[in-house]
Amino acid sequence: MSVVEKAGANVLKAAFAKKDKKNKKDKKKRDAAELTETPQTGEPEKIDLDFSAMAHHGFYNPQDRSSQLALEMRAVKRRLLRRIGYLRSSGERQAFRTPGKQRNVILITSTRAGEGKTFTAINLALSLALEDQIETLLIDADLSRPKIRERLNLPEAAGLHDRIRNPKLDVESLGWRLNAAPLTIMPEGAQAERPTDLFATKNAQDMWTELSTANPQRLIIIDAPPVLAATDAVMLAKYADEIVFVVEANSTPEAAVAAAVDELIDINPNVSLMLNRCQIGAGGAHYGSYEYYDRSESAPAPAGKPSSEG
Repeated sequence: MSVVEKAGANVLKAAFAKKDKKNKKDKKKRDAAELTETPQTGEPEKIDLDFSAMAHHGFYNPQDRSSQLALEMRAVKRRLLRRIGYLRSSGERQAFRTPGKQRNVILITSTRAGEGKTFTAINLALSLALEDQIETLLIDADLSRPKIRERLNLPEAAGLHDRIRNPKLDVESLGWRLNAAPLTIMPEGAQAERPTDLFATKNAQDMWTELSTANPQRLIIIDAPPVLAATDAVMLAKYADEIVFVVEANSTPEAAVAAAVDELIDINPNVSLMLNRCQIGAGGAHYGSYEYYDRSESAPAPAGKPSSEG
């Protein structure tokens, strides 16, 4: 074989090798795509939380139901559940809820980071599930700065972002399920570059509708980003039935709170204020930490226990 023939053979061999490598790479991509497009069904992984360790960081402890935090969560829940029609004015739980009018999606947000919204979302979900045995789904929708997994010491897993991107994923199988209580936790999932655009998609709208209607007795607690930090919370407000707006006492400027709340009210009028980290004097009330906000009246300055950031 001549030098030219040898060179031609080498070139041909290299071309086939390159094509074969490309085919293998393409096949790997197709396999990955097929895997993510395949409907995933099942149940969330069952877990136990270390409530003793969590209590050291200020979180709700089911073994200490007479603590100030437990009492405050009880007051918050009572008013919240009445507002969404889950409880009658007498305090009795509704025997059934009207189809199509579940009012079971509750958004937790704040003006800026560090005011306690994640702390509030976690404690509210724990209290509802552990004390009242209400079916509860806690979702981390702060895709830019997720905190729930970190606070609960949970590993990375598929979650909200993955489900919105791929509607074929079974939303009921994502996250973790507590062994001791009717609480499911859905993490943020894969990193999202543009959460606002993601939340504006039809996939997102369909997912929130599916979650809300799947079980009218279930309460969905969404930990959303701060309003003035991103537009994500305003977008998510469209899907919520009730918004709990957390304000850090003696810290957040009133003008900032007003601006953030006005942003929300333009989308959803069902906004309530919750004052966090408010110092209580001797004999102070513990049950004024949740009030309805309206443009025509000023919310009172209630009292509450200083609590963790979130």
